Amino acid sequence: MTKRFTATTNNVLRLFVTLGPIGYLPFAPGTYGSAFACILLYFFPSVFAHPLFVAALVVAALVALNSLTLESNDPGYIVIDEVAGMLVAMAGQSISFLSLLAGFLLFRLFDIVKPYPIRRVEVFRKGYGILADDIIAGIFVNLLLIVGRRVLP
Repeated sequence: MTKRFTATTNNVLRLFVTLGPIGYLPFAPGTYGSAFACILLYFFPSVFAHPLFVAALVVAALVALNSLTLESNDPGYIVIDEVAGMLVAMAGQSISFLSLLAGFLLFRLFDIVKPYPIRRVEVFRKGYGILADDIIAGIFVNLLLIVGRRVLP
Protein backbone atom coordinates (compact mmCIF):
# COMPACT_ATOMS: atom_id res chain seq x y z
CA MET A 1 0.00 0.00 0.00
CA THR A 2 2.75 2.46 0.90
CA LYS A 3 4.69 1.74 -2.28
CA ARG A 4 1.66 2.40 -4.48
CA PHE A 5 0.82 5.59 -2.58
CA THR A 6 4.40 6.83 -2.99
CA ALA A 7 4.41 6.08 -6.72
CA THR A 8 1.09 7.87 -7.22
CA THR A 9 2.26 10.85 -5.17
CA ASN A 10 5.48 11.08 -7.19
CA ASN A 11 3.51 10.96 -10.45
CA VAL A 12 1.19 13.76 -9.29
CA LEU A 13 4.12 15.89 -8.11
CA ARG A 14 5.99 15.30 -11.37
CA LEU A 15 2.85 16.25 -13.33
CA PHE A 16 2.64 19.48 -11.30
CA VAL A 17 6.30 20.52 -11.68
CA THR A 18 6.40 19.73 -15.41
CA LEU A 19 2.92 21.13 -16.15
CA GLY A 20 2.12 17.86 -17.83
CA PRO A 21 3.45 17.78 -21.38
CA ILE A 22 4.77 21.36 -21.36
CA GLY A 23 7.99 20.41 -19.59
CA TYR A 24 8.72 17.78 -22.21
CA LEU A 25 8.30 20.00 -25.26
CA PRO A 26 11.49 20.30 -27.35
CA PHE A 27 13.57 23.47 -27.62
CA ALA A 28 13.45 25.59 -24.47
CA PRO A 29 10.62 24.17 -22.33
CA GLY A 30 11.17 27.06 -19.88
CA THR A 31 10.01 29.49 -22.54
CA TYR A 32 6.86 27.42 -23.04
CA GLY A 33 6.29 27.43 -19.27
CA SER A 34 6.66 31.21 -19.15
CA ALA A 35 4.30 31.59 -22.11
CA PHE A 36 1.77 29.32 -20.38
CA ALA A 37 1.96 31.60 -17.33
CA CYS A 38 1.28 34.60 -19.60
CA ILE A 39 -1.82 32.89 -20.99
CA LEU A 40 -3.10 32.23 -17.47
CA LEU A 41 -2.36 35.82 -16.47
CA TYR A 42 -4.09 37.25 -19.52
CA PHE A 43 -7.31 35.30 -19.09
CA PHE A 44 -7.45 35.17 -15.27
CA PRO A 45 -5.51 38.20 -13.99
CA SER A 46 -7.43 38.58 -10.73
CA VAL A 47 -6.33 35.09 -9.68
CA PHE A 48 -2.86 34.57 -11.12
CA ALA A 49 -1.53 38.11 -10.53
CA HIS A 50 -2.75 38.19 -6.93
CA PRO A 51 0.22 38.21 -4.53
CA LEU A 52 -1.38 35.65 -2.18
CA PHE A 53 -1.92 33.18 -5.00
CA VAL A 54 1.65 33.71 -6.19
CA ALA A 55 3.01 33.10 -2.68
CA ALA A 56 0.92 29.93 -2.33
CA LEU A 57 2.14 28.64 -5.70
CA VAL A 58 5.78 29.30 -4.78
CA VAL A 59 5.35 27.38 -1.51
CA ALA A 60 3.56 24.50 -3.28
CA ALA A 61 6.29 24.35 -5.94
CA LEU A 62 9.00 24.35 -3.28
CA VAL A 63 7.34 21.50 -1.38
CA ALA A 64 6.82 19.51 -4.59
CA LEU A 65 10.39 20.00 -5.80
CA ASN A 66 11.88 19.08 -2.43
CA SER A 67 9.71 15.95 -2.29
CA LEU A 68 10.96 14.57 -5.62
CA THR A 69 14.21 12.83 -6.39
CA LEU A 70 15.64 14.61 -9.43
CA GLU A 71 18.39 13.51 -11.82
CA SER A 72 20.23 16.84 -11.79
CA ASN A 73 20.29 20.21 -10.03
CA ASP A 74 17.83 21.90 -12.43
CA PRO A 75 16.40 19.49 -15.01
CA GLY A 76 15.06 21.21 -18.12
CA TYR A 77 11.70 19.47 -17.92
CA ILE A 78 10.92 21.19 -14.60
CA VAL A 79 8.98 24.31 -15.64
CA ILE A 80 7.00 25.21 -12.53
CA ASP A 81 9.91 27.48 -11.58
CA GLU A 82 9.43 29.52 -14.76
CA VAL A 83 5.70 29.78 -14.11
CA ALA A 84 6.36 30.89 -10.52
CA GLY A 85 8.97 33.42 -11.65
CA MET A 86 6.67 34.82 -14.32
CA LEU A 87 3.83 35.14 -11.81
CA VAL A 88 6.17 36.93 -9.40
CA ALA A 89 7.16 39.27 -12.25
CA MET A 90 3.52 40.18 -12.86
CA ALA A 91 2.21 40.04 -9.27
CA GLY A 92 0.28 43.19 -8.45
CA GLN A 93 0.80 44.59 -11.95
CA SER A 94 -1.94 45.86 -14.22
CA ILE A 95 -2.30 43.08 -16.78
CA SER A 96 -2.53 43.98 -20.46
CA PHE A 97 -1.07 42.50 -23.61
CA LEU A 98 1.79 45.03 -23.59
CA SER A 99 2.60 44.58 -19.90
CA LEU A 100 2.64 40.79 -20.36
CA LEU A 101 4.86 41.09 -23.42
CA ALA A 102 7.29 43.37 -21.56
CA GLY A 103 7.21 41.11 -18.49
CA PHE A 104 7.74 37.97 -20.59
CA LEU A 105 10.67 39.40 -22.57
CA LEU A 106 12.37 40.86 -19.48
CA PHE A 107 11.83 37.69 -17.47
CA ARG A 108 13.29 35.45 -20.18
CA LEU A 109 16.25 37.86 -20.51
CA PHE A 110 16.97 37.76 -16.77
CA ASP A 111 16.39 33.99 -16.64
CA ILE A 112 18.83 33.33 -19.49
CA VAL A 113 21.53 35.94 -18.72
CA LYS A 114 21.29 35.51 -14.92
CA PRO A 115 22.93 38.73 -13.69
CA TYR A 116 24.16 38.99 -10.10
CA PRO A 117 22.74 37.72 -7.68
CA ILE A 118 20.57 35.39 -9.76
CA ARG A 119 23.41 33.07 -10.79
CA ARG A 120 24.66 32.79 -7.19
CA VAL A 121 21.42 31.32 -5.83
CA GLU A 122 21.37 28.46 -8.34
CA VAL A 123 23.78 26.56 -6.08
CA PHE A 124 21.16 26.19 -3.34
CA ARG A 125 20.16 22.58 -2.82
CA LYS A 126 17.15 20.88 -4.38
CA GLY A 127 14.02 22.98 -4.93
CA TYR A 128 15.54 26.05 -3.32
CA GLY A 129 18.09 26.49 -6.11
CA ILE A 130 15.62 25.54 -8.83
CA LEU A 131 13.12 28.17 -7.68
CA ALA A 132 15.34 30.91 -6.23
CA ASP A 133 16.88 32.11 -9.50
CA ASP A 134 13.48 32.46 -11.17
CA ILE A 135 11.91 34.15 -8.14
CA ILE A 136 14.71 36.72 -7.98
CA ALA A 137 14.47 37.27 -11.76
CA GLY A 138 10.74 37.80 -11.29
CA ILE A 139 11.33 40.33 -8.51
CA PHE A 140 13.77 42.26 -10.71
CA VAL A 141 11.26 42.30 -13.58
CA ASN A 142 8.44 43.38 -11.28
CA LEU A 143 10.52 46.30 -10.03
CA LEU A 144 11.50 47.26 -13.58
CA LEU A 145 7.85 47.22 -14.64
CA ILE A 146 6.93 49.45 -11.70
CA VAL A 147 9.70 51.91 -12.59
CA GLY A 148 8.79 51.74 -16.27
CA ARG A 149 5.16 52.49 -15.52
CA ARG A 150 6.17 55.53 -13.44
CA VAL A 151 8.69 56.88 -15.99
CA LEU A 152 6.86 56.13 -19.23
CA PRO A 153 3.37 57.54 -19.80
